Amino acid sequence: MLYQLLYVSVQTRSYSEDDLVALLEQSRKNNKVLGVTGILVYHKKHFLQILEGEKDTIFELFRKIRRDDRHLSVILFWDQKIEKRMFGQWEMAFVDLDNVDSASLEGFSSFLQEGFGKISDENLTTAQKLLIKCSDFLK
Repeated sequence: MLYQLLYVSVQTRSYSEDDLVALLEQSRKNNKVLGVTGILVYHKKHFLQILEGEKDTIFELFRKIRRDDRHLSVILFWDQKIEKRMFGQWEMAFVDLDNVDSASLEGFSSFLQEGFGKISDENLTTAQKLLIKCSDFLK
């Protein structure tokens, strides 16, 4: 059974561009072995991530993320059964919104100014739309 979950977290230390690339490369290797796909979005010291895969696999991965000392305030916002992967072509797509022209994300400016730590039930749909919009920046 395919599942998808979305969580946010706050970094516990500063990440250079090289650190983010190393994190991404390791995640892609691990996810390929596990059959996990998804997207990781970085913005203002926050991570917003969707994980997709078999239910037990993504929840075990999420438990590891919660225990990882690189993350703080890990909050699960949704998990749901899915028929088809949204990010199936990527072991882990990545977008660093700190390096994206905010004008190209019209409609998300106030949401992004607050940072991902401000996600609530009221603006969860905005987060979902943002993730879909981020796929425009993927190669």
